Amino acid sequence: MNRQAFMFEQPQVQNPDTVAVEGDQPKWFNSAISYQQGNLAEIKSFIPEFERRAFALPQPNYKSTRINDRLDTIVRRPFGDDQTFVPVGVVSKNYVLVPHLAVVNAAEKALVKAAIDPEDVEAELKLTAYGERMALSLYLPKKYEYDPGDGNRMAMRLECYNSVDGSSRFRALVGWFRFVCSNGLVIGVTKSELRRRHVGDLSINDIAAVLTMGIGESDNEKQNFERWRKQRISPEELKPWINGRLKKDWGFKAAARFFHIAHTGCDAKIVGPYKDNVPTSIPVKRAQRVPGTPEQCNNLYDISQALAWLAKERNDVQEQLAWRESIQELIAPLAG
Repeated sequence: MNRQAFMFEQPQVQNPDTVAVEGDQPKWFNSAISYQQGNLAEIKSFIPEFERRAFALPQPNYKSTRINDRLDTIVRRPFGDDQTFVPVGVVSKNYVLVPHLAVVNAAEKALVKAAIDPEDVEAELKLTAYGERMALSLYLPKKYEYDPGDGNRMAMRLECYNSVDGSSRFRALVGWFRFVCSNGLVIGVTKSELRRRHVGDLSINDIAAVLTMGIGESDNEKQNFERWRKQRISPEELKPWINGRLKKDWGFKAAARFFHIAHTGCDAKIVGPYKDNVPTSIPVKRAQRVPGTPEQCNNLYDISQALAWLAKERNDVQEQLAWRESIQELIAPLAG
């Protein structure tokens, strides 16, 4: 696979009359994120290891201390240039520690089980500052890609989310990735997804079932995209939904930005005032062109992609995923 296809560029401001939408660098629960791309072997070299220790504190003058009999500490082992042990979380005794490398290895086995050569798969890795949370995206080979009819191809990808500190559940899901704008949609939100708490009989080997089901569901998803492209909806018809459902679920600012994208193909920055305005009437300043978006969104597929752009622009990884997953339900009233 051509790795250059995965070197995503940030959209550029089109002219002096446009402005960039303000936003901080993406984080995950307020922790900075590092990005790595490459094949699976290369990705593995960036993943630290962790161990479980008793939850205890050293006392001054070597006085005795009690070990907490209900909790443990998760510690990152020395890694790379940082040769120190770093505590990253406190968990209960029944917490199941699932190492990130175990998740990557399980995903690799899932690829093999699905008759996909891991060497044909490009990987993207996101890690928090101490590595306590990981997001892994595996882009399936080109034969799984899909052009919905607008010339902007979409890749199928397997996504795995994991934490070693109990801050989030282990998750695996299959979705679409749109190259032109780095947008993502989730396949079969309820069917091809795995969510597990880090307790009891947690089995990351179920990733294989998620991948197989997602691939099997992809033909139905393609047909769904084609129906969305045929379902015509004008920007004016969207106003009640934008000022109502979208504002309620995603907030005033996102609804106003979506309205501008749907009308112009460009993002926007609110310049106010909020008082006595609704998302479709508030004054805005035109921002960057949204790649792959027409000058006017006129069908359900265009609408889904504009929403996916807004989801991608969220600053928190967990929130990005939550917004992506909600898109199909959010546009259901428009589908009739």
